[in-house]
Amino acid sequence: MGTPSTFSSSPRLRCGDGRRRAGLTLVEVIVAAAMIGLTCSVVMFAFTQLNQMAMITRLYTGAATDAESQIDLILTDTPFEPQYTGVIPTVLTTGTTSANVTIYQDPISKFTISGTMTTIVSTKNTTYVTGSHNDTLYLYLATVQVTYSYRNRNYSVSLSTTRTSDI
Repeated sequence: MGTPSTFSSSPRLRCGDGRRRAGLTLVEVIVAAAMIGLTCSVVMFAFTQLNQMAMITRLYTGAATDAESQIDLILTDTPFEPQYTGVIPTVLTTGTTSANVTIYQDPISKFTISGTMTTIVSTKNTTYVTGSHNDTLYLYLATVQVTYSYRNRNYSVSLSTTRTSDI
């Protein structure tokens, strides 16, 4: 009986062939490292941009809260009876007033962003006739604007309201 033909027809491996195919070349390692580095830098840039947008939104929310607080004070400060007693809350004094406000203060580092709140109050009184009786509608218009600066850009939030007599 002879030797099986499968042994004689199979190619023989040389010693160097197994080692050459088992590892990575230097070019493959450099390309993989470059791809990982590029991915990490893109991710870090995206996180930085997201953090900046979150801070801008946080500051806008703080400025809007300050403006809303002033609007609430304008709408609720009593007594407001200009037609009978002439009593008008100081917050509704016609003209322009400005005050410094804190927009945001970081709880850990105590970093503070301040702004300016400007309140403009004007009147728009209207007289109307009902039969033989004249009535006056005392209408006060108020605009509250909060301005602040972040990273050398100016931002502003503006809210308006109207108020009539309590009685």
